Amino acid sequence: MLENVKLEEAQELIYNRIVHLPAESVPLLSALGRFIYRDVHAPHDLPPCNKSAVDGFAVSADKEIKNHSCRIIEILKPGVMPGFELSPGQAAGVVTGGPVPDGTGSVIPQEITRLEGDLLKFAGDTPPGENIRPQGEDFKAGDLLVRRGTALNPGAIGVLAAFGMSEVAVFRRPRVAVLGLGQGIVPCQAKPLPGQIRDSNGPFLATLAMRNGAQVTGVELAGEGDLSKIKNMLEKLLRQADIVLTTGGTAKGECDQALWAVRQTGAKLLFWEIQIKPGSHSGAAVYDGKLIISLSGNPAACAAGYHLLAAPVLRVMQGQSFAPERVTAVCASAFPKRGGPRRFIQANLESCQEGLMVSILSGQKSSMLRGLLNNGNALIDLPAGQPPLEKGAEVSVIVLDSNR
Repeated sequence: MLENVKLEEAQELIYNRIVHLPAESVPLLSALGRFIYRDVHAPHDLPPCNKSAVDGFAVSADKEIKNHSCRIIEILKPGVMPGFELSPGQAAGVVTGGPVPDGTGSVIPQEITRLEGDLLKFAGDTPPGENIRPQGEDFKAGDLLVRRGTALNPGAIGVLAAFGMSEVAVFRRPRVAVLGLGQGIVPCQAKPLPGQIRDSNGPFLATLAMRNGAQVTGVELAGEGDLSKIKNMLEKLLRQADIVLTTGGTAKGECDQALWAVRQTGAKLLFWEIQIKPGSHSGAAVYDGKLIISLSGNPAACAAGYHLLAAPVLRVMQGQSFAPERVTAVCASAFPKRGGPRRFIQANLESCQEGLMVSILSGQKSSMLRGLLNNGNALIDLPAGQPPLEKGAEVSVIVLDSNR
């Protein structure tokens, strides 16, 4: 087991142990937010033929139509394919989105036409291709529609539906279980006795995992259980899940249980403790091909550890990049602390007229929940030994939520 490693070293050790998830087929209406398993290409042109963009009249492709007049040979109803070709001087009635006959040069909107028997009269010019949606205007056969690992949004689902895809292959959801360690921690719905605290990390980690596309199979607390009971709980959760997150008890004090419990399962320890703040008391192990990631019990440190160690695993399991999106932004406020290890600061990233701006959130202590409440969508990455951060400085930012 490696101890007190650099973040990138810890991430590489985890990355090399990730098991990719298989595909499953789901109905299109159940695929929102799921990650596509393989590239999807257009099976044919869309639209599949030339279509009218307006209600009106398709007119022949004559270079000049004498006296702006054509003879109407047919009125096409919605959903009817024309079985004829327009000859010079001929026209046919068409509807918005309906196919136009071969030989059509343009479509005249009905608002600028008048009928005299079977003669169509209109004013103005008729530029070639006017009011026609050409075949393949939207997509050509073979065009890439959705790339592997893309989260399906309503627009993508609409496009797939337009090609008749009623089911789609997506990555199976990662199964995640959470085990809270530490004495004096009680379920969030319980009334704590003096000296006890409610569990917030369990629900917090569970919902973070769900936001990353996971299915949560269990959120449990070890409570006052003895060490053998904790080992049994961890082994039970490993049987239910693809990855188990533990929180709390990651230091090496007399009452800390995480390292002991992981060792007792026979899991192979990858590392313990990393050179960051908050979240230095984090570790990882692998058990029968499944990852155990142990995170600090302090809320802000738990959050940083999740975003830096666990979230990348869930992304790769579903066909996405291990590395999060990084941007450079201008810091809207100062941060007075200097020196120390590499530090990750909870922040909120937003686009403004001047570019990307990042604001430091209040409540940066490892033990505080306040920073988690303030809609943070980013982490500012400060290198080790960083001098006090001045307002207006450019900083490297890890994007946690791309919907900014």
